[in-house]
Amino acid sequence: MRIVNFYHARFWPPRARRVLPVLVVIIIVVLSGASFTGHGEAALIVVTMAALTVAVEELVRTALRYWGRIA
Repeated sequence: MRIVNFYHARFWPPRARRVLPVLVVIIIVVLSGASFTGHGEAALIVVTMAALTVAVEELVRTALRYWGRIA
């Protein structure tokens, strides 16, 4: 029987956790700059669509990993 250790399981790798605050700051600066020039709504739509694309990609990747294990 295999014992799984969940204590060290993390959702994001360490490198991704270090990059996340930088990406958030970049997105905030871009959105504020776009809102000052009058393009805030379009920039918000682009950022939202990019975030949704990444989320769907991760869901599909996880599903394919799962289906690969059970098949």
